[in-house]
Amino acid sequence: MKKLTILAAHSTALLLSATTVSAIDFTDQGEYLGSSDCLVCHERFYELWSTSHHGKAMEAFSARLVKTMKPMTEPLKLGDESFIVEFDDQGGVLHGTLADGTEKTWRIRHSFGGRNVRYFLIPLEKGKLQVAPVAYYVHSGEWYDATGSMVRDFQDDGPSDAAVHWTDRSLTFNTSCHDCHVSQLEKNYNPEDDSYNTTWQEEGINCEVCHGPAEAHVKAAEEAAAKGEELKELKLLRFHEDLNLEQRDSTCGPCHAKGQILTRDFTPGELFFDHYDLTSYEDRDFWPDGRDLGENYTQTAWMANQCSISGQLECIHCHTSSGRFRFKDNPNQSCLPCHQERVDNILEHSHHSAEAGVTCVDCHMPTTAQAFMSRSDHTFRPPSPQATLEFGSPNACNLCHNNPEAIMGDYQGHKKEDVEWAAKYVKEWHGEKSGEPVLKQGRIISLCRDGDWDRLPEILAFFDDKDCDPAVNVAMLRLLVNCPYPEKWPKMREQLNHEHEWVRAAAAASIQYDNSHEATKGLLKLCSDRFRTVRIRAAQSLLARNLAGYSDAERDTYEKAHDEYWNSLIIWPDRWSTHYNQGIYYDRIGDPEHSLAAYEKAMELRDDVVQPLINASMVHARTGNSTNAYEMLQRALKIEPNSPMVNFNLALLDAEFGKMKEAEKHLKTALAAEPEMAQAAYNLGILLARKGEDEGFQWLKKAALLVPENWNYTSSYLYFLQQAGRASESENMMRRVVDSGRAAPEAYFTLAGTLEQQGRISEALELYKKAKIAKHLPMEAKRYAANQERRLRSGAQ
Repeated sequence: MKKLTILAAHSTALLLSATTVSAIDFTDQGEYLGSSDCLVCHERFYELWSTSHHGKAMEAFSARLVKTMKPMTEPLKLGDESFIVEFDDQGGVLHGTLADGTEKTWRIRHSFGGRNVRYFLIPLEKGKLQVAPVAYYVHSGEWYDATGSMVRDFQDDGPSDAAVHWTDRSLTFNTSCHDCHVSQLEKNYNPEDDSYNTTWQEEGINCEVCHGPAEAHVKAAEEAAAKGEELKELKLLRFHEDLNLEQRDSTCGPCHAKGQILTRDFTPGELFFDHYDLTSYEDRDFWPDGRDLGENYTQTAWMANQCSISGQLECIHCHTSSGRFRFKDNPNQSCLPCHQERVDNILEHSHHSAEAGVTCVDCHMPTTAQAFMSRSDHTFRPPSPQATLEFGSPNACNLCHNNPEAIMGDYQGHKKEDVEWAAKYVKEWHGEKSGEPVLKQGRIISLCRDGDWDRLPEILAFFDDKDCDPAVNVAMLRLLVNCPYPEKWPKMREQLNHEHEWVRAAAAASIQYDNSHEATKGLLKLCSDRFRTVRIRAAQSLLARNLAGYSDAERDTYEKAHDEYWNSLIIWPDRWSTHYNQGIYYDRIGDPEHSLAAYEKAMELRDDVVQPLINASMVHARTGNSTNAYEMLQRALKIEPNSPMVNFNLALLDAEFGKMKEAEKHLKTALAAEPEMAQAAYNLGILLARKGEDEGFQWLKKAALLVPENWNYTSSYLYFLQQAGRASESENMMRRVVDSGRAAPEAYFTLAGTLEQQGRISEALELYKKAKIAKHLPMEAKRYAANQERRLRSGAQ
């Protein structure tokens, strides 16, 4: 399981998304009672719920439960530790031999999951319930390494994933995974001693999660029954009758989403983006074409589902409120009535014989798995073997043909010859353009992930492509944050007016560093957006901007949105990321004292992450406390010895302290981990070039070519070439910088001036002409180039 990370032509949106929806007031419904009070009148529904995956989202680890499981026959060795579960008349205990030889025993309190996997909770100190180190695969009765199974099998060249220790706080139930497994939970966290007294009304997701408190309803029903009357006023939220499609989907979304919780007060009837933000394809838990690694992140897929986008489909069309698939006996019925013709002619459409038994969901909702937890793809897109060839993602064709093991995560088993064979038939049957929208999306996301900003015009143009759905749009915006070219801003600002709230929120967050008047005006407008997530992201980007020149109404709107933003930063006092983000907040508003205190609290909760240490070191450095800054980075170095950011910042402080050998060592470590780190290349180049070492020239050259718009990088290289008697190499270098299409104005004018001095007037003229029409250069530089061109031409005449 990977360690926690920080949140650092359009399709038609749902017509309901502009509807004003307020939180439903459950005051008149009284108190929560638990599902047992529903049993008297709703026995059939209770039976369906209590045996469903929602009803059993968590249950007691009891003698009854263990009768359905195979016992462990021998200890499971996990690194230097070993564990075995022993069943007894109360359920069972976990025996462990720890790395230091200590033997411990924990009573297993709860089991959660159960459709594919059972995870278990054991009590630790201070009221914490921890996910046990062993888990159980229901289908085979196999006991296995719980955290080891959670390692992401990323199919790209990025950093590899690694398992966390089973005691990691991300696996503490009270901290991380409580909301979707129990009902009416009270966390009861005490920040003074980092302890919990967590309680809940009922295990599992009960009736009242969707219908609200049942006290008033039960009382009214009893009174009506006593009088022999029909119950007319239910005093209960009716999920189907009282909520519209988008409200119903929003009730399902939070437990099936990868994202960020922004409030703690969501109730049925409210909308998803009033309380949550959502991860998209910027995250490596998704392939570039949008397929996810296999976890239950169906909300992101749902945002890319054309049936959902059109407003013609909702979760409960296919699923009951208890989570069951309504059409288990005849899956093709789930596609009706919209796709009657294809359902009636499925053999012709699928090109599979009746004997093959292929259904619509086999091809359009292929099943994959992560950590032994299987799920089906909710984008409903057609199978695309070509996407497998380009991006490595699984496809429905080859999940059946020669690679069924890929269902459990072995996507590398998709052999190229099998995929090419499948791609050939898909094109023959459905045309050369089959799956083209998916391929277009994946290619654009790949460009953004790879930082191929030389193709920025192509990337920006895709915002207006008919195949740019909200999920792709959001991912592009978030990935473009890493693009250094200012040409991106106008098109990103346009997305502030997008019809979909998810896109508006992503655009607001992504233009944080666009300090233009247009950006500020757009963000101020979004501070009064219908959706709270949009307002929060707008306030986040406006933080610390000077709003003195704007109207009282605009500033007042910002202040209200700012309060919502701040509230989103304080709802999880037991999470290190909460305090880390508060540290960023205080740093941005110029409050170093509170910033450092917040970073210190983050370090208390997680002493194995480097982000708070790095940021705290920067705050210390800016306030003139280089010694404390250095100490923070040394602590970070012990956690991640090869971290490029830690080593780079240490190198800067080493140089400040005159420790040049140490600075050189840290810069080389940073570049070994991140060879494209231009700042490190530049600084290492300076250190080595001063000593006349050829390696220094190579690093300076690399920095200049990596960031040609930084004239300091280029001019430093030219200076050292001059000092070393290698000035003859300068022209070739400057031409390479200019030819990048991103050169600083000084590169054009320095080279043109050199050419003019050498009497090469026609070449100088050509260079000024090129600068005059360069799209990336500021207007004053273009005017200067035009004046120089006129001067040279008049002189030539």
